[in-house]
Amino acid sequence: MKQNVKRRKRRRPLTSGRVLRLSRIAVSLLLFTAMVMMLVLLEGKVASALGWVTRIQLFPLALAGAATGIALWIGVTLLFGRIYCSSICPMGVLQDIFIRLGRLTRKRRFRRSFRYETARNKTRYAMLVVVALSAILGLSLLPSLFDPYSAFGRIGSELILPAVSWLRGNPVFVASLFAAAIAAATLLAVAVISFRKGRLICNTVCPVGSTLGIFSRWSLFHFDIDTDLCVNCGLCARVCKASCINLLDHVVDGSRCVNCFDCMDICDANALRYTTRRKKLSIPMMQPVKNKTATTTVESSAPMKIDRRKFLATGLIVAAAPAVAAAEKGVKRIKALDRNSKPLTPSRHVAPPGRRSMADFLEKCTGCGLCVARCPGKVLRPSSNEFGWMNALHPVMDFDRSYCRYNCTRCTEVCPTGALTPLTAEEKHIFIIGHAHVEPANCIGCGLCVERCPRKAIGLAPAPAGSGSRTRLIATVHTDNCIGCGACEYICPASPDKAIVVNGIS
Repeated sequence: MKQNVKRRKRRRPLTSGRVLRLSRIAVSLLLFTAMVMMLVLLEGKVASALGWVTRIQLFPLALAGAATGIALWIGVTLLFGRIYCSSICPMGVLQDIFIRLGRLTRKRRFRRSFRYETARNKTRYAMLVVVALSAILGLSLLPSLFDPYSAFGRIGSELILPAVSWLRGNPVFVASLFAAAIAAATLLAVAVISFRKGRLICNTVCPVGSTLGIFSRWSLFHFDIDTDLCVNCGLCARVCKASCINLLDHVVDGSRCVNCFDCMDICDANALRYTTRRKKLSIPMMQPVKNKTATTTVESSAPMKIDRRKFLATGLIVAAAPAVAAAEKGVKRIKALDRNSKPLTPSRHVAPPGRRSMADFLEKCTGCGLCVARCPGKVLRPSSNEFGWMNALHPVMDFDRSYCRYNCTRCTEVCPTGALTPLTAEEKHIFIIGHAHVEPANCIGCGLCVERCPRKAIGLAPAPAGSGSRTRLIATVHTDNCIGCGACEYICPASPDKAIVVNGIS
C-alpha cells in the first residue's frame, strides 16, 4: 500500500507543457513511422498511400517550385516557430531518438545534460548561402548531402531497407556501395553529434533549419521565461537539446528553438510559457548579473579533435578510387582487344523516365533514393560520376543488373521534387530515355535481344561485308521504335563485352 502511495506521489501533473510535449512526440513518431514504412513496404498499397509524407518536406517543395507549400510552411513558422523541425522532418526525429538513447536513465540524463551555447551564426549562414548557391547553379551534390529529407532517404533506402530484408530472410540488395558508404557516414555523424551536442546539426549545418530560423525569430507564439516565477534551477537549460536557453539573461533564442516543449514539461515553477506575450520583470533587482564564476562557452566552442591518421587514410582511399576504377577499365579493354572484341560504354548514361530534360532532372533531383528503393526491377542505383561528381547520387539506370520494366511507372509516382513527372502506362510505353546501339564485332547472333525487346525494335540481319570470315547474323536496331528500356543490353550474353549498349539522350 505504501509503495502505491509513493508511486502516485511521483506521478507528474498533466500540465500544458506536458500535453504539448507528448502531442509533439506522438505526431513526430507517427510521421517518422510512416516514412520508414513507405521505404520498407515496397509492394504494399500502404506504401503508396503514404506518399504524401514526402510531399510535405520543405526542400523538395522548394525544388519542385511549389510556392503554395513553401508559403504555408513559412506562415506556420511565423505563427508557431519551428514546428517543422520538431515534428515533420525525419532527420530531426532521428536526432531525437539518438538523444534519447544517450539519456535513458536518470543518472545518464544528469551526466549528459545540455547547457547554453552561443549561436554559431557565421557557420550557420555561410552553409546556407553555399547550399543555396549550389542549388541555383545546378551543382546538386551539396544540396543532396545536406538536405535533411534526402539524407534520411538514403539512410532508409541504403541501410534500413537492406536490414529489414535481411531480418525477413529475403536477399539483401544494396543499390550502390558508394551511396551506402555516404549513408553510413551520415548516420554515424548524426548519431555522434546528436549524442553529444543535441540538435547542433539543425542549427549549424542544415539549410532548412537555418532558413526557418530566420522566420522563427519573429514567430507570434514563442517561449518566454517569467522571471518572477523562475527560481534559476537550470533544469530547462539542461534539457534544451538546441542549447538556446540563456539563464543569465532569461532569454530563449527563437531562431534556434525547435519547439520540443521539453523545457516547459520539466519546469516545476511554471516559469516557462509558450505564449504571444513578453513578460517583464516586476522586481528588476532579481535580474541576474554576469560574473566571473558564470558558465562560459569557451570550452564548448573549442575545435573538435581529428585523428590525422584516420583523416589521411580516408583521403587516400577517396583519392585512389578513380584511379582504381580507371585501371580496371584499362585491364578490361586490353582483354577485349586480345579477343577481337570491342569494349562498349554508353556515350551518355541513362536517367529514369519522366524527366522533362536532363538539365531539369539534374537541377531538381536531390538524390533522396526513394525511386531507387521503390524500383521493382532494381535497375536504378545512385550515380557516382555518371552525371559528373557535382551531380552524384542522382538515380541512373544500370543495365548490367536489370532493365526498366515496360509497364512500370513507380519511380515517376514517388518523386517528391518534380524531377520525374508522373506517367501513365501508355505514356511510359512511348517515353524515350535512350537508344540501343549494336557493335557488330561483338554480336554472336543469338537473337535473345530480339525476343526480349517489348517494342520489337530489334531484328537480325546479315553482318556487313568485312566484319568476319563467314556470313553470320547480327542484331540491328530500329531507332524509331526503341525507347531505351535496356532489356536488350541486360539479356545480351556476348563475352567478354556485350554486343549492345543503351545510350542516354539529353
